[in-house]
Amino acid sequence: MGVDLKGPIALLFPGQGVQKPGMGRNLYERYPAARRVFERAEEVLDMPVRRLCFEGPAEELNRTEVLQPCVMTCCWAAYEIYRESYGLEQVRVMAGHSLGEFTALAAAGSISWETALLLVRERGRIMADAITDRPGGMIAIVGLDEAEVERIRAEASALGRLFMANRNADNQFVLSGDVPAVQEAEVLALAAGARRALILTIPLPAHSPLMDSASRAFKAVLDRLAFAMPAYPILANASGEVIASVDGLRQELTNHLLRPVDWARTMVQMRKMQVKTVVELGPGRVLA
Repeated sequence: MGVDLKGPIALLFPGQGVQKPGMGRNLYERYPAARRVFERAEEVLDMPVRRLCFEGPAEELNRTEVLQPCVMTCCWAAYEIYRESYGLEQVRVMAGHSLGEFTALAAAGSISWETALLLVRERGRIMADAITDRPGGMIAIVGLDEAEVERIRAEASALGRLFMANRNADNQFVLSGDVPAVQEAEVLALAAGARRALILTIPLPAHSPLMDSASRAFKAVLDRLAFAMPAYPILANASGEVIASVDGLRQELTNHLLRPVDWARTMVQMRKMQVKTVVELGPGRVLA
């Protein structure tokens, strides 16, 4: 991996939405470290991780309780390759987008990656169970400013509950809520001149108050686990600030099922920390 990386460096880990059949295969075929990760993930999960990641089918991979540990496995494989190739001396900070926050915490030594793998599978199961009776959805809107997206959200809310879920950049947002409202938001966004309005392959209203029951159930799981303070600063999804305590870490992991991910604020905070290079470790280049 002969790349000239200029420090200080931030390591970024993507989350749900980056999954697709074929992910991680190139790493598995090229790097022994990746092979070890995939094989260990299958032992820990008792699940055919390689088949799901490399072959799908997409319908099975997109199940929340499946895709969350599969995405994390791909991210961890990339992290292990990076760590072996470059070391961590220049790393100043880490952050993960939603699900990716768990990978960041494992990379920073707050929790073992095997425990994190089991934790995200349980998180996925809890999230899926929470919407059994009333599925939801999410839509990404690109090319409109925040005020226009808020207008669309308010207007589409006439057909169901709809919330701001992600502020990824000044012109890239995600709305989350009831399916009819999400579908109406797509129509309104395109009519308003959005460069893109894409309903995501995520059949639940993540990062919204509609995940309240999931948040409460997941808190009970988190309360049974022991976390250490991360060895590297971790930026929280909702605030963009460094997680300052173990209690704050637990609160972050509980609340981010309910609260928007303010990734734009996270990026601003990294700039304030004098980060020169960001390295995305996972499928695709969504964050970078």
